[in-house]
Amino acid sequence: MYYRIAEITLYSEFRMHSFEAFSCDPAPADVILKDGGAVPSDGKELKAGVLKVSRVSDGWFLQPAGTEGAGLITSEDYTRLCLAGEDAAIEKLGTLVEWLVRVALECFLVRRGYVSLHAAAVEAGGKAYAFSGPSGIGKSTRAEAWLEASPAQLISGDRPMIHVDTLTLYGVPWDGKERCYRNVCFPLEMICEVRRSQTEYVRAMSFDQRRRLLVRQCFLPMWDTETSALQLVNIANLARKAQIVRVFCGPSPEDAKNLQRILSRGEWEKELPDMKAKEGFVLRSVSNDYILMPAGENAGRFNGTVVLNDVAAFVWKMLENPVSREDLLLAVMDAYNVEEAVAARDLDALLQKLNAYGVIEDEG
Repeated sequence: MYYRIAEITLYSEFRMHSFEAFSCDPAPADVILKDGGAVPSDGKELKAGVLKVSRVSDGWFLQPAGTEGAGLITSEDYTRLCLAGEDAAIEKLGTLVEWLVRVALECFLVRRGYVSLHAAAVEAGGKAYAFSGPSGIGKSTRAEAWLEASPAQLISGDRPMIHVDTLTLYGVPWDGKERCYRNVCFPLEMICEVRRSQTEYVRAMSFDQRRRLLVRQCFLPMWDTETSALQLVNIANLARKAQIVRVFCGPSPEDAKNLQRILSRGEWEKELPDMKAKEGFVLRSVSNDYILMPAGENAGRFNGTVVLNDVAAFVWKMLENPVSREDLLLAVMDAYNVEEAVAARDLDALLQKLNAYGVIEDEG
């Protein structure tokens, strides 16, 4: 079977169900997937977590964490893939086989100048808009609001591919909960970093802010230093070439319409430096208070805890993602219906306190 993903062709000796919409006529294959390999008997394990990777003599051996007896062998450049293991062990992997193939294809596509962006992407007016940000921030919700607010279609709910040179966004045969496998592509109009807000507005981002966003949200095969280095070059180029903004909006179709009007007019607020919470602290609700507790390595270095009230906890949750002081102020004013002078005084006092405790940092 032949499949066309973005601008590359995969030949596979067996059928992959989620790839069906990407079937194509026979063509010279960029990547070949075969069956019948033997599980490598040795190899240095380089990465654990949800994916277990071992370095073998001519490439890599990929396995889902917690499984044994089957996996995917790839050549060093990911052009040759081979399912390894007994039939029963491979069958036991089920849909995880297609997940392993996806990982290998993402690595190959990095080498062809693509990035795999953690985003929900929609097409509107013949152009692609990608809503990105950390899990739980509301990417899918904002994309769904766009679909309800205007004639738009979902391209991909999770990890669309973007070709850096042409700024083209492609649907892919893998996805998140939406299960959307569309073999389409559109010119990339904009990448929107999502922030929750009761007021719709758009903040311009500096090159460093755009690059940091993409590093956080793009696929990086950390076990493979060469491919990761190529991806960092792709990311820098995409940050330089693409239109990337931070959007503040609510989840409703009416909010989406307001945001669309702002984007169509190009009415951005000026870029501002960010601050963010340091890694290694966890917010816990205890009685009527919130306790900011050190976790992991910080538990041994940070002496004590920080007690926060409702407003301070609200600010901390916003600081879990990079945000400017001005955007924090607007959020506090919206959420608590307080005058700007009072909100600014209290916010600055809180930020000074958090900075003195060493739990926040400037990102620039």
